[in-house]
Amino acid sequence: MEQKGQNRQEQILVGIDVGSTTTKVAVMEAATGKVLFSDYTRHHSDQLQSVSRAVKLVKETLAGRSFLTAMTGSGAKHLSEELEIPYVQEVVANSIALKAMYGEIGTAIELGGQDAKIIFFQEDKRTGELQVADMRMNGSCAGGTGAFVDEIASLLKTPVEEFDALAAQGTTVYDISGRCGVYAKTDIQPLLNQGVKKSDLALSSFHAIAKQTIGGLAQGLSIEKPVVFEGGPLTFNRTLVRVFAERLDLRPEEILSPDRPELLIACGAARAAVKLFSKEEALATADGLLDRIEKVRAAREEAKKQSEAGNGDEMAEGTFRSRPFFADQAAQTEFQERHRRPERKTVYPQSGSTLRAYLGIDSGSTTTKFVLLDENEELLDSFYAPNQGDPLTVAKKALIAMREKYASHGVRLEILAAGTTGYGEMLFSRAFSAETHAVETVAHARAAAKYTPDATFLLDIGGQDMKAIWLDNGVITNIVVNEACSSGCGSFLENFASSCIFRRGRLLKRHFLRSIRLRSEAAVPSL
Repeated sequence: MEQKGQNRQEQILVGIDVGSTTTKVAVMEAATGKVLFSDYTRHHSDQLQSVSRAVKLVKETLAGRSFLTAMTGSGAKHLSEELEIPYVQEVVANSIALKAMYGEIGTAIELGGQDAKIIFFQEDKRTGELQVADMRMNGSCAGGTGAFVDEIASLLKTPVEEFDALAAQGTTVYDISGRCGVYAKTDIQPLLNQGVKKSDLALSSFHAIAKQTIGGLAQGLSIEKPVVFEGGPLTFNRTLVRVFAERLDLRPEEILSPDRPELLIACGAARAAVKLFSKEEALATADGLLDRIEKVRAAREEAKKQSEAGNGDEMAEGTFRSRPFFADQAAQTEFQERHRRPERKTVYPQSGSTLRAYLGIDSGSTTTKFVLLDENEELLDSFYAPNQGDPLTVAKKALIAMREKYASHGVRLEILAAGTTGYGEMLFSRAFSAETHAVETVAHARAAAKYTPDATFLLDIGGQDMKAIWLDNGVITNIVVNEACSSGCGSFLENFASSCIFRRGRLLKRHFLRSIRLRSEAAVPSL
């Protein structure tokens, strides 16, 4: 009797899907496929902790019963090896779940936090069963994924939970880049400045995602009907599904939406535990997994201490040994002194006088800068701040504040002429009736000729773009700029800092100062 009871207990399946931004767990009955428990949460780059949380919830649900388990997802491969849990590639897990759920599928579109996949199905002519014919997956760019939605929601100052409802109110579609979230911001910000409704921009971003998926990700392969829509962004943004249906000309019966599409791959991993692995490989208990998790956590902490101390030969996977930036504190201090920015204090003319100056405005992709130059083209004053989605207002307030600052010292500002450059070159030129405007590469070259006349090369890393400019006696001889991807730019750093829970100022500075003393580096992709 005990053996029969044990067999019944072992027919519980647990699938754990650790994605790029979220961790999902599904507890199922093996015989019926009924989901007994599920959970979906963001892991905030702490995958081990999120899996620990998931296993504790499984423990509460199963009350000590054993189960068969497998892991899947882009963040699970290394973790599954550490925890000695079977791993199934997510496309395989996905196809297992879909075939168990539907008798007929043409294509499956899955959008995750940072990845996007299309699976193309066909019927096996010999057996009549569904099989995967082909698949496409995004590479190193998260354009058109959940991260893209997060970016646009942040720009529109809308909670991501309310983004779908906002998009549902949209009536007009504007052309927005779907390949890169930062470039999409470049498209959206001028529209915001022109007073375009946020609801229309939210709807337009969904159309950008659909265009990117259908035109870019499918790479010319036909998206056959019916189509399954799955993954978090297509679960919580039903307007996005509607946009896909419109662009693919799908009838209601050709739209397949699982009840819990965000859990589909976790369910596939659960089914894979019994379908692809032996009982000896997949059998586990919650307490046993929690013990393994704590051992992995302790081993990671010890490896981290050894690495930071410069001891130990073992390096964590994905890291490599490197020399610190500076051999000692004296070398660091010497470097900082050599590159210290000169302190510039505003010098006010005598009270009652007039300060004649030229105004130069650089309206960048994410920031607004302007300078005041005297009649000898020397710097008098400057301003630098984020655009906050409204660069004209930011610049207007800053100019008024600067005028009042000088007025408080009894000095009248007289602007002799104004020039504009940057992304908003023409916008600012018209708004402020500037006497001149210049393409930013030309502005770079003119400034270099004035202040660093022997410069032969300029590297400009902006908020959303990078430019390499070669000079010969002040003449531009070659220019290379980034295309369609903002990786490595200011927005890249800002988003990375945000994902690491950094903040501007003291905390970020403290982590930077600590990083230049480390002896190991993570293998972080640049794209």
